[in-house]
Amino acid sequence: MSEFDLDNKHPIPDLGVIDVNSVKKDAGAELHIVIATPLQADERSLERLIRKIEAYLGYIQSDEYSRQCGTPSASTTRIVVDIHPESDRMAFELLSRSRDWVTDNGATLVVAPLDLTPLQ
Repeated sequence: MSEFDLDNKHPIPDLGVIDVNSVKKDAGAELHIVIATPLQADERSLERLIRKIEAYLGYIQSDEYSRQCGTPSASTTRIVVDIHPESDRMAFELLSRSRDWVTDNGATLVVAPLDLTPLQ
């Protein structure tokens, strides 16, 4: 991990952690990347997004993941990007173009715009 992996002022603050990991009882997991503030289309932000996905893919190929969740596959493992809906369209396009890459590495990529409706 480098000093650039942590930036608490960025919408993707920490490249070195799994934001949310829900392990399934039978096999597999659902891993969430949470982007709670709008992500811009600058090169640094899009690079951080790709690096975060890459870190998740590295984790699902690890021995630790295999011990907890079994062999990763697109049918058992999902990476869900919970993204602020006001993020730049380029971020959504980059995610769309990344689906095959994620599938080729043992997971399904799901893009889920955050629901900003206030809780009652």
